[in-house]
Amino acid sequence: KMQNGDYFALEQPIVDQLKTIDGIEAVYTHFSIEDMMQGTAASPSVSVIYIDDRIGETLNNGQVNCIYQQWLIVLAVEEAGSQLENTIEIRKKASPFIIEVLKKLQGFDADLVGVDVLQRANAGVQHMSAAGKLWIPFLFEAKIFNVN
Repeated sequence: KMQNGDYFALEQPIVDQLKTIDGIEAVYTHFSIEDMMQGTAASPSVSVIYIDDRIGETLNNGQVNCIYQQWLIVLAVEEAGSQLENTIEIRKKASPFIIEVLKKLQGFDADLVGVDVLQRANAGVQHMSAAGKLWIPFLFEAKIFNVN
């Protein structure tokens, strides 16, 4: 069964884990990418967005045995002088934080019953940029058992 009836029990441990990254100004939770891009974000910051469930095995009786809960983690970095024709600086600035986000979340065990460790998956979302801001998305999923 899900953690104390909390379907999104994984969100808080992910947020707490990201907050341990040195130099990250803020960790946000948003309902959608649109919400995230409309909000004013500190830089560098990270957003945590629940995306979807990927359905795993289905039992003979049609019950779903497990799902892969998908969380999009988006790093936001701002570089005031960053022009469209020169993105090297902003990527350079983002680079150490990308490495840290991946280090903190790949294989992260939230210590929740029936929830496996986080694994990186294909994000299926391009990085986004606007006015000297760069958003870099990473998708992580955790296998969750006995979701019925």
